[in-house]
Amino acid sequence: MAKLVKTLGYELDTPCITPHYQPAVLVELALSRDVSEYHLLKGTRLQLGDFEQAEERISPDQYLTLIKNCQKLTDADDISFLYGQRLFPGFYGSVSQALQQANNLRQAITILCEYHAILSPLFTPRYYENDDELFLYWVDSTGSIEQHRFIIESYMSAFVSMVAWLAGEKMPWQFEFSYDEPEYVEQYWVNFGQAIRFNQQMNRIRLPRYCLDTPWPNASKFGMQGALKESDKQLSEEYSPYSFLDQIYSYLQSHIDEPLNLDKVSFSFGLSPASMKRKLKKHQTSFQQQLDLVRKHTAIYLYEVKQMNSQEIAEYLCFNDMNNFRRAFKRWTGSSPYHLFAQ
Repeated sequence: MAKLVKTLGYELDTPCITPHYQPAVLVELALSRDVSEYHLLKGTRLQLGDFEQAEERISPDQYLTLIKNCQKLTDADDISFLYGQRLFPGFYGSVSQALQQANNLRQAITILCEYHAILSPLFTPRYYENDDELFLYWVDSTGSIEQHRFIIESYMSAFVSMVAWLAGEKMPWQFEFSYDEPEYVEQYWVNFGQAIRFNQQMNRIRLPRYCLDTPWPNASKFGMQGALKESDKQLSEEYSPYSFLDQIYSYLQSHIDEPLNLDKVSFSFGLSPASMKRKLKKHQTSFQQQLDLVRKHTAIYLYEVKQMNSQEIAEYLCFNDMNNFRRAFKRWTGSSPYHLFAQ
């Protein structure tokens, strides 16, 4: 019998984000561009005093509305990148202290992923490695389709600029984005360099593994232990360390080699299929879209890390017929396994 998921993570309308963390940084940046306070906060159900008093949490939906307003009012191609450069390590309590004292890039990535509910509440960073590279990718955790590109630009800028500061050197990053090349591509060159590809399967950063364990100059072994202990306490005070979509993704990922359907997954979450559908619809997605996303990511992982061929990947994903697998793969990726893995 499937193990029941005990508690559900934060949702689009859950008050779970500390307003004087990342949202306040965006408000100050927008106001520095002479944006109207009234129009910036329109539809957010927030006032400037809410960011100063920090007495109540705000929902991802309110944060996303704030981002949407900022995009519209500033109408500047560089605003997401500038916002990102101000985000990490930030002033988010002990978890920011832990980031500042990271021993190396591997530890910084681990902290980013483990404490993402505090550091990256709208998109969840995840990673895997093969013999040559590390792949750090971000997955939408709250259904932020309209602000997707802004958030990816911000989070990647945040991470890259933080690493450049803490490591004291630039890394040989390679960047991949799931969307079309924007008209303002020069902003990508300025902030990320020339190793950029658009229309890829994931929003991710690739990096040679030899960069991961090089000691950083400001590392503090003893300070780090204390900061991580305090960070655990900080995380335990959050509404949840995961979003609802995070939990769906992780559940599907851990059971992807089994036959999966809406009824089975809903039962594991203690929900009726109708309730599961409603929750997913609230986050602008569906069960089939989430299953396709995890299958796509798993297929790429099995090819890049386990070096499986198409037949082996199809069998792992419970496809008994290769024609069905090829059609499904084309639906997930827009390409055939042969063409995608030959790139």
